[in-house]
Amino acid sequence: MTFGTVLPLALLVLLVFVLALLARRAARALAVSRAANAFEAEVTALSGRMTPIVDELVRLIDAVRRHQLPANESREALGAARSAFESERDAVTGWSTPPGLTALVGDLAADLERLARAAETIDFGTQLTVTGTSHQRELEAQTAIKRGYLNLLHARQSFQDHVGLISSRMKAAKARRQARA
Repeated sequence: MTFGTVLPLALLVLLVFVLALLARRAARALAVSRAANAFEAEVTALSGRMTPIVDELVRLIDAVRRHQLPANESREALGAARSAFESERDAVTGWSTPPGLTALVGDLAADLERLARAAETIDFGTQLTVTGTSHQRELEAQTAIKRGYLNLLHARQSFQDHVGLISSRMKAAKARRQARA
């Protein structure tokens, strides 16, 4: 083989090698982008599912606290909300999270746990209202309902804050990826 035929073959091999490296890098960047978009969609969907449930509970418990609604009528909704919070918490712990967001996803799962405990506390208070007869029992029931209601409000705010923080970090990471490209 002469130098005139080896040089073009060597350049062709080098070109194929460089193109393979670029294709691999582009595929990796695309995979990271897809995973980030899927994660962001999961967080948005979770927020979309949980916000109406929490808002309905707040409205319902507010009516119970003001004696506009009998406490026993809220027990079914409380049980359904509690199981929804617990199942979503279990789902969130199974998410594959982008780097740097693991702690925030843990906080999101903790917020869902707090929402479930708040519903449980309210349910305990409504059960006392239904089964209690004495004045002391009524005070204990109202205290449990109020405590659970406040916990529900605080957990809702914390959940919304964490969803917003995750969303803002995802947008910042997306902007950094686009700036590098």
